[in-house]
Amino acid sequence: MAKISQERKTAYYIGMGMMGIGFILFISVFFSAASLMNDPFGSSMGPSFESPVIGMVLMIVGSIIMNIGAKGTAGSGLLLDPKKAREDMKPFNEAKGGMINDVIGNIDIVDKMTNSCEAREVIKVKCRSCGSLNDEDARFCKSCGKEL
Repeated sequence: MAKISQERKTAYYIGMGMMGIGFILFISVFFSAASLMNDPFGSSMGPSFESPVIGMVLMIVGSIIMNIGAKGTAGSGLLLDPKKAREDMKPFNEAKGGMINDVIGNIDIVDKMTNSCEAREVIKVKCRSCGSLNDEDARFCKSCGKEL
């Protein structure tokens, strides 16, 4: 199984941190505007609109760095090299393939399709009391509960 390099993990977490800081800076203008509404005398200055712009830039740059960290330079489209892109995306593709195989393994239809040439004979046992049909290995009737 392919491993993700430590540099890519570091870039991913740095990008995530930048996005978090950018979001805090972006949302700070709303809190400062709300605090001005509670100030009846207008003694404080208005909100600074530099921090939301800086916050938005940090969020954009952070998401780009996070994408490069997650998918690699070729996998994110920054470097146009198909061989390198396959190598960068290998851990994710292996994980997707494993999940698909798990799902396919749990589907009964696939079993029925692979064993379709084998016809299984179904045997039912009739209850003496109520006359309903039960599986052959049943000890009690599913309708009336009496012993078969």
